[in-house]
Amino acid sequence: MTVLDTLRARRTELRSAADNILTTASKAERDLTGDEARQHAEALDELRQVSDEIEQRLADEVADLRATQARVPAVDVPDSPVLTREQKVVDHLRHSGAIQTTDRPVSFGRYLRGLVTGDWTGAEQERALSEGTLTAGGHTVPTPVAAQVIDLARNQARVFQAGALTVPMTSQTLKVPRLTSEGAPVWHAENAVVTDQDLAFDAVTFTARTLVRKAIMSVELFEDSAPMDDVIERSFAAQLALEFDRVALRGTGTAPEPRGVLNTSGVTLTAHGANGTGITNSTAYDWHLDARGVVAGNNFNPSAHIQAPRTSASLRKLRSAASSEYLVPPADMLPTLATKQVPTNLTVGTSSDCSEVYTGDFSQLMVGIRTDFRLEFLRERYLADNLQYAFLAYLRADVQLAQPTAFVVDTGVRA
Repeated sequence: MTVLDTLRARRTELRSAADNILTTASKAERDLTGDEARQHAEALDELRQVSDEIEQRLADEVADLRATQARVPAVDVPDSPVLTREQKVVDHLRHSGAIQTTDRPVSFGRYLRGLVTGDWTGAEQERALSEGTLTAGGHTVPTPVAAQVIDLARNQARVFQAGALTVPMTSQTLKVPRLTSEGAPVWHAENAVVTDQDLAFDAVTFTARTLVRKAIMSVELFEDSAPMDDVIERSFAAQLALEFDRVALRGTGTAPEPRGVLNTSGVTLTAHGANGTGITNSTAYDWHLDARGVVAGNNFNPSAHIQAPRTSASLRKLRSAASSEYLVPPADMLPTLATKQVPTNLTVGTSSDCSEVYTGDFSQLMVGIRTDFRLEFLRERYLADNLQYAFLAYLRADVQLAQPTAFVVDTGVRA
């Protein structure tokens, strides 16, 4: 048993001890005795300390994991049509021979600055990559640079943090097989005919759809601010991450937008009242636990909840009616990931402040991404008016669910 397991077991014991003291007094219809009040306070105090230590150890483990990943230059990427969260697009392309290993990481910011200003000082590697990329239709961003921006976006998107898979696309459409029926084994009598129990497959088809972003920066910023290289790259990645989250969760499926979890047939939708319902002390984490149970009941392994920051804050503020202490989440609560791409102004009946909670086995969510993207410069208009550089950057992507029954969406959440 690990230290974390021991701490979690102790947390459960303390929670039960504190609850039993209150339950005993409540059944006897009396107030707590002096000894009971002292024991209850001591249990809650130790419970807080244990909970804090668990959180700190988890944070330390995450920090160690990130540090380890930062030290490892590449992840072994198998010959597979999909990439897990730990596997990078850069590594996939390097494994396939599409790009070569280099000692120095490429930079989208250095590439842009050199391309726009013609000053490639400190960006000789990017200059070599850019040769031959200018066409009548704009610039094709070199594959290593594009892959790095895509990986940064994947690192920041909640759906990928929850376990969504990446499907690198090298053409407009791509079919990925999926299992639709496993059959079942049967006991066989001697000399009897063997009953067929075939596995059944079909395929999901990714169709690359175009995602566009326009960026405008001053000439002075491009020419004078070399330290901005990383900022430009991360800004692009952050915007892509937000849109990946939105469309993967709530995409309408009406062209040109991909279809997300919410609007996919077969996903379980759980409504909470004609006008929505708030999370209260009595319900607390029940909705999350129920959704997890539905996913597990469909033979999938739920990996996370994704919800609005408001919902996460509401859960953290729940207090015990008896002691006014903050409620402690169940020991086996799934990770909760917050993103502002889950709205809090949805209309349900007479309420216009509703939200949603997404629960699922996110390894069944696949995001297809073309491993290149393009730039179109808009020189004349912005240079003439405001002495600015402007460009359109666009890539192509799609979203598919391998198994819709691996997901539950709670709607009408007024918290």
